[in-house]
Amino acid sequence: MADRRSTRPSTPPPGADLERRVARLEFAEGALARLRVPVRVDADPGRGVLTDLDVLALDFDRRLRLTRSILECKSGKGQAGEPDRLLWLAGLQRFVRADRAVLVRQTITRRGREVAASLGVQILDVSTLEGREAAHAWVPSKFAHIDGEACAAAETRADAHLKALPHLPSQLISFLRHEAFLANPTRCINALHALKGAVESGGALPQPTAKILASHALVTLLFAALQDAARLDVVPPEQLQIRVERSVTLGDPENDRILRVLDQADALVALMVNRIHDSYAAAGARRQSLEPASLRELVADPPTWVERYLDFVQRLRANPSVASTLLQTVELACFDALLGDSGYTAPAFGQLFTPEHHYLLVVAVRFLREIAGNQIGEQVMPILDLDFERGAPPLPDRTNGYDSRAAAASMPTTARPVTPT
Repeated sequence: MADRRSTRPSTPPPGADLERRVARLEFAEGALARLRVPVRVDADPGRGVLTDLDVLALDFDRRLRLTRSILECKSGKGQAGEPDRLLWLAGLQRFVRADRAVLVRQTITRRGREVAASLGVQILDVSTLEGREAAHAWVPSKFAHIDGEACAAAETRADAHLKALPHLPSQLISFLRHEAFLANPTRCINALHALKGAVESGGALPQPTAKILASHALVTLLFAALQDAARLDVVPPEQLQIRVERSVTLGDPENDRILRVLDQADALVALMVNRIHDSYAAAGARRQSLEPASLRELVADPPTWVERYLDFVQRLRANPSVASTLLQTVELACFDALLGDSGYTAPAFGQLFTPEHHYLLVVAVRFLREIAGNQIGEQVMPILDLDFERGAPPLPDRTNGYDSRAAAASMPTTARPVTPT
């Protein structure tokens, strides 16, 4: 049985503040950022976590092409170990199939720059980081998974609750909370499909665990759908639908060998049934019309939601400028607003809460209820009541520090903040 314990350390590790600053900067520059993401491998019990990614950033461009970035943060001032760390980071980048790897240190030596250039690894010193932070001073210092207080408290309580919920498979929950961002869309969709049965096998989930799981499920859904939306540039919708159907029913969209085996099995069963009918008819019995069940249909009959998933994917591709920022919107709505925090009210995030974002979120939440079940979908319904009439300020003051109380007071009267339960 997989380890149910939280992969997050109980106390912040050394350099945690540097990690937070780097993640905040990545979010400010348009990426969804997460801190201390575990990298899991198949191993003996208790040894499944290979390492943690200090910062994992996911950035979708205006064509919905994904860039995965891993950022390693070292707060020490010495030069010892710099080449080794660069070599290690280059190997880790290859292992997790990241598109970009960045080493963040207090200072970068000339030798370090040469090694980094040879390895294709980017480097960032703290002085450069500080300069970039100054250009985004209006972004809150903490929010959602970037060390937001409400989010951290809710995730910690969920850790405790999950230990007492054995009907929720630990590997499935760990995947949704930590590993989905390193997986392909097939695994993400299959995990959401499995979540419905797991949740329905038990009773009502306690709070805030229900909100946490539902929020992670919504983020996972969007992450998969955005990647499939980008695939529409090279794959026609009909073929993408077939891939999704095979991934859900067969587990592998690339392998239809089992379908050929099932076709042969159906043909064999039909042949044997016909021979039996012919024998009875030859003996004078009246032939009964009875068609045997199809093994292929029993195994490969896709769920009814596949077509609606494809419709959602096409809606995302039709509006890439909004869809590319939707992960950030959901992160703030689910892991900040829904949990009772106020960081989402910052003017810096106004462009993430528009009527177009609301429209796509309505479609996403409705589909989440279908694929993951009503209990999961209903937990994130309140985010649709947030104020989505904000938009970017006409003349933003990006260098002015953020004040959460002033930002909340300046929110339009149409705003309807989520009240935590």
